[in-house]
Amino acid sequence: MSEPPLKKKRTILDFFTGKGNKDVPRKTKKVGKMASGSDSNSSNGAKTKDTEGITDKEVPSTSAAAPDETVVIDEDSDSEQMLKDIPTKKPSQRKDGSEAWRGIPLKILDKLTDMNENLGPLLITDDHRVLFKTPFKYDGVKPPTPFPAYKDKWDTNYVRMPCSNLSEYPTTGKDGGPKVLRRWDMIQEALLADIPGPYELEEKILSYNSRYFGKWNFNVLHSFFIEVIDNAERNHFFNHTLKKMAALALQLPHLCTAPIPLLKCNKNFSITLSQQQIACLLANAFFCTFPRRNAKSRTSEYIRYPNINFNTLFMGQPSYVKFEKLKCIIHYFNRIFKKMPCGTVTFSRQFIPYDQMPNWENDDTPLRGLHVASEGTIEDDGYGMLQADFANMYLGGGVLGNGCVQEEIRFLICPEMLVSRLFTECLNNYECLIMRGCERFSNYDGYAAKFEWKENYEDKTPRDSWGRIKCEVTAIDALVIHDFKAQFQQGTVKRELNKAYCGFAQLGKKTTGTLPAICTGNWGCGAFGGDKQLKALIQLMAAAKAGRDLCYFTFDDEGLRDQIYAIHKYLTSDNMLRIGDMLKLIEQYRRNILLKRRGKPELKLFGYIRSVFDGGLEDTSEDSNQSLEMQRLGHEESKDAAYWDDKQNEAEMGSEELVDDDDSVGQTDSGKPKIQKQDSLDYKANTP
Repeated sequence: MSEPPLKKKRTILDFFTGKGNKDVPRKTKKVGKMASGSDSNSSNGAKTKDTEGITDKEVPSTSAAAPDETVVIDEDSDSEQMLKDIPTKKPSQRKDGSEAWRGIPLKILDKLTDMNENLGPLLITDDHRVLFKTPFKYDGVKPPTPFPAYKDKWDTNYVRMPCSNLSEYPTTGKDGGPKVLRRWDMIQEALLADIPGPYELEEKILSYNSRYFGKWNFNVLHSFFIEVIDNAERNHFFNHTLKKMAALALQLPHLCTAPIPLLKCNKNFSITLSQQQIACLLANAFFCTFPRRNAKSRTSEYIRYPNINFNTLFMGQPSYVKFEKLKCIIHYFNRIFKKMPCGTVTFSRQFIPYDQMPNWENDDTPLRGLHVASEGTIEDDGYGMLQADFANMYLGGGVLGNGCVQEEIRFLICPEMLVSRLFTECLNNYECLIMRGCERFSNYDGYAAKFEWKENYEDKTPRDSWGRIKCEVTAIDALVIHDFKAQFQQGTVKRELNKAYCGFAQLGKKTTGTLPAICTGNWGCGAFGGDKQLKALIQLMAAAKAGRDLCYFTFDDEGLRDQIYAIHKYLTSDNMLRIGDMLKLIEQYRRNILLKRRGKPELKLFGYIRSVFDGGLEDTSEDSNQSLEMQRLGHEESKDAAYWDDKQNEAEMGSEELVDDDDSVGQTDSGKPKIQKQDSLDYKANTP
């Protein structure tokens, strides 16, 4: 094993003890085993040469302000303040026969896996780029064939590939003078060489990223392989797994032959890749080969894109969380080397212009069906539904840093989602990213600072005719709320309605019958400052407008579960209101309650809505309650009441364990459901 670059030469004993290396904290306690291969069951078109490192100035890794965003969140939003008070326990698993749910039974909800969707042939269209040979028929035996022969695109509309002939890197020649080399030649020379340990891996990565010599540290990588895993696991990684990863990365010009378009703002566009192509791209990300993706000046070409190179995962203070992230990534590669997946994955940027958004103030859509539970998680129990990713505007948030909550965890157990960071520009207010077909490879335990890779996961979800796992995940980013009262302003509420609706709506094709339900939870709450009752109501409204039922997991919060269920029942049967009515009530709550009191009021949004109609408010000036009451009376006799009759009939036939509505949340003297007024714990759940 060679000595570390520019470091004091150490003995073999020093290597295994960490002695003599100030960058690696000395620890003797193991923090768990790595998932090894032997333990997988437990310029607008103008071509310019890449001169990275010559003009860009190094600045701290912070996100640039997007001109049309209300709030900008750093892509690696993982500071101590953001992580404060976030739970360290994964939500309770859903148990068979559990009564920790309210509303309609889970099996009544419509699911993608229950539908025979006729996709038609997989073809390249103006708004859908397929990066392999078509027509393609999934057979589970061999991956799709790359097509066409390698074709390079070196401009601002496509991913700048490290294997491009125009990707060059400045270095120093043997005579000490400046020299420009083809970057891919440098990468090949580095990855074809023997890499027996973490210091050699650092040396090879820096050989084609020399600009960052002395700026990137690899403390996490060193500590993981020296102190965390045992000798057998380390030897298996460097003697087997890493060699295969290097070989896979070097297949880039043979597997990813078609130019990869960038999914840019304000444009509906889709990309479909094979799982093999994604694996190749992620192997390159591990070796930090992608050019122009590390500079962070405000004029950098990719400042509006997330990090894709893994250097940020290798850097910084060694931490338990980063060690567990490495286990997830290494387990993924060990799995695919046992049997390369043969399916496909589609990434779709969905954009709805402002003038095509619903007219929320005048919308007469009633709420739809609801299943709400305190037990369960989106990824474990949202089978067949459109699953919500509580996203950062920079996809993946702090997944390659210290962040480790809902979005980051999803990207770690489904690593194919990481490739979205390669080509997806940060999300604006009227956009989302929908990921179809990402396979799950890992189980986990814990949460945030206590997250840990647990074991292998065999994803048995069926595939569609295009070879995609029948799992759809929609990435929607909520606003960060700095002023509690401000989130109830009409402009802010409508922004969140628009964002949720964009993520929930199905565009681009006509549908017959029903759409799969949405599986979600405390979106934008906790560290993002969102009020749980408001955010729940917003998602109910957006789901209704999108024509979908809602499945909601409250992260072990039983009080919130009962509150959401009771207000949903109140707004759909006791007092049939429409979306426009609810929007007016939110504004009235802000004017009549929030603005008349300092701090957070005792009367919450759901309690206020009930009080408007139950006569529990003494001061209802400017509420226009009479108008709302007239609308309510008209709605109660509408044909939409038949929808709830149908849902009740389905529930009675589909489950013998229907919840007694009144007993589940208590009763008032009049027999109506009673909202629990006590505050639930603010877990800051499911946020970056």
